[in-house]
Amino acid sequence: MASDWATVDRLFSLTLRSLLAQSDGDFRAILAAHDIPDAWSAVASDPRFEIIRAAWPPEPPTAANDDGGCKKWLVKQAVRRLGGGLLMFLDADDWVARDLVATARAAMRLEHVGAVIGEGFALDHASLRMLPFPIGGVFDGPFHGLCGSSTIGRIVPGSDEPCHVDPHRVLGSHHEWIERAEAGGFRLARLPTSGVYLVGTGQNHSEAQVPFAAWRRDVTRAVRDRGCALTHEFARRFGQDADVLILRGTGDGETSSAALWGIGRDEGLSINPAEG
Repeated sequence: MASDWATVDRLFSLTLRSLLAQSDGDFRAILAAHDIPDAWSAVASDPRFEIIRAAWPPEPPTAANDDGGCKKWLVKQAVRRLGGGLLMFLDADDWVARDLVATARAAMRLEHVGAVIGEGFALDHASLRMLPFPIGGVFDGPFHGLCGSSTIGRIVPGSDEPCHVDPHRVLGSHHEWIERAEAGGFRLARLPTSGVYLVGTGQNHSEAQVPFAAWRRDVTRAVRDRGCALTHEFARRFGQDADVLILRGTGDGETSSAALWGIGRDEGLSINPAEG
């Protein structure tokens, strides 16, 4: 259930751009959603992209984000059906670097149950200003501590080990992965690539519904106040055209108070790089 479907669709189109720009095109992307966004037309004929329609009626968002959890389950089932592999849940308003698939395939060995993205940036949708993580005085943790589009798990077909069947469940929320892996004796890879956590969209579940929503909005304010402007070189790293982003920018720097559920945060878009 989205408050501004046009914005949701445009944000999703940018996420798709970062996927389509991958230097290694050997991946599959699965979207679990109630409705088919207009942006999907750009990939509808691409066999790497699959959409799964949610069979239950959409409901307003909650802090528990049950809808997102159910859609992740659909994606996991699809990945198992396809024979397993490396599974990343990509929020449908975040960006991945053009080398993500290539880096994951090169860095993740059989002994790794998963991986975390090593670094990242917060980018404000309204002002197109950005800051790298950690963000001093507001969030002193790493990129994966705040952005959900930061972890990759390995699903191993035929294994009955919990960490191989469902590594995302075993390792918990993205911000817990390193600690829980260490506690469980699991090995994680640190990927030498980066991601972009988009903030200030007005459609961001974590800025409106979770227990730390006010604190996350502080991150948005910090990016607007202290961030540097988006550059063409930076945009290209994530498959984006800076000129297009600037022309379509909202420009007022204000965050909408409405942030209902849509194809936005954590909708179940996954990237499944083939294993090398």
